[in-house]
Amino acid sequence: MNSIEEAPKHRNKKVLLLLKNYTYDEGSVKLVAEKKKACFLIDLDRIINSKGLQRALELSRMRTFLGLCNRFGAFYALKSESDRSEEELINIGLLLGLNRGQGKFAVKMLEHYI
Repeated sequence: MNSIEEAPKHRNKKVLLLLKNYTYDEGSVKLVAEKKKACFLIDLDRIINSKGLQRALELSRMRTFLGLCNRFGAFYALKSESDRSEEELINIGLLLGLNRGQGKFAVKMLEHYI
């Protein structure tokens, strides 16, 4: 999906929404959160495979976006194509402002939607 503005179109479906960028848009996140069906897919490879300023920007955007998801109750799932254990994904979630319980829930959500 190109942008967060397209996300509300899929709010009535049980789908994973992978965004190209995590822009700050309260309205779209709130609309998706109301139906409790769609789930945002947070691709941790963007952080793992980048370095320097690019990594810092991605961390900041993801942290802000996850804060919005938590505020409005939107579902999200953490995933990584690289060979990472569940515990490592949870620890990266901690870097993004999640607590341990939210990290475990986000890792389990991916299994639920696949």
